[in-house]
Amino acid sequence: MDSEQLATAADPNTAASSGVPLIDAEREDAELARSAAAGDAAAFGVLYDRHFSTVYRYAFVRVRDRMEAEDVTSETFMRALRSLDRYEPRAPFAAWLFRIARNAIVDRSRRTTRREARERAVATSAWVDPEREAVARGEAREIRSALERLSDLQRDVLLLRFFGGLSTDEICAALGKGASTVRGIQHRALAALRRELAAGA
Repeated sequence: MDSEQLATAADPNTAASSGVPLIDAEREDAELARSAAAGDAAAFGVLYDRHFSTVYRYAFVRVRDRMEAEDVTSETFMRALRSLDRYEPRAPFAAWLFRIARNAIVDRSRRTTRREARERAVATSAWVDPEREAVARGEAREIRSALERLSDLQRDVLLLRFFGGLSTDEICAALGKGASTVRGIQHRALAALRRELAAGA
């Protein structure tokens, strides 16, 4: 299992995959965020539409429940809306959103017992993207199971990179880590994931 295979599961609507230069998308996001902070609801709507699917996908892989992922996604954007006046464009808006989503998941997990988490995992068997049902019933389930056996930090780096579509710099901003650290974590996480998938083959 390598990065190209993981990337096939990422959202096709990210700026990088849609052909929009990343720097232009980041600049547009910053301008929209400024307008939204000044009270422009339409600007925040654009940001919501632009980033909803990748935040939802990240949340779903983390919590493994559609309704819970929807709640996390809604909470992420509500927190973002309330905190727009504190957003600093030095960090890409996408990275800022994923940091909020990650914190929201941590906060929710503290309120959830381990028994409830296990029950949710057993009850949830569908993959987020209905167009990939074949993957959902086979390979994706194996990948998801293997991801769960990684450390929290390794899993977050892979999810942000390949499911969230964030660049290394954006992941650094989301996790508060240096570029060399993030690259090292990604390298070790991919190696660990390969081993887990090979062991389960």
